[in-house]
Amino acid sequence: MNKYREKKKTLSTLRMPSSGFSAVELLVTLFIAFLFLSIGYTLFGTIVTMSSQNRHRAQADNIALEYLRRYESTVASTCAVATPVNGVNVTGAAASDLPGAKVTVGITCPNSTLASVSLVKVTITYQEGGSQRNVYHEVYASI
Repeated sequence: MNKYREKKKTLSTLRMPSSGFSAVELLVTLFIAFLFLSIGYTLFGTIVTMSSQNRHRAQADNIALEYLRRYESTVASTCAVATPVNGVNVTGAAASDLPGAKVTVGITCPNSTLASVSLVKVTITYQEGGSQRNVYHEVYASI
């Protein structure tokens, strides 16, 4: 029995204590961390892009509503087709961040039997990410 104890003792002293991480565990952890970081960076870029697009859309909406209020009050008692503003560059603080913004205002008669009702339509056109975007607002007006 004494020999058995000695043999057991020598085996336990030869083994290294298992502490720390193996190289494979470290590589897997680094890969997962890299995966999370790349997904986070992609998500952040998407959020920034969408935020910019939404801000430009809100600015175009505000400009369109401003022109709509302005030209709604100029409608005459009888409907007359007119285009008081056609492709004019938008200036001012509202369009300072809106690239290449142009406005068109059209007044039409939507119903020939009701000569006192006019349709005022405002179109804002601007450039966003290499493509042209349009915002439309319209209202029926009568005196």
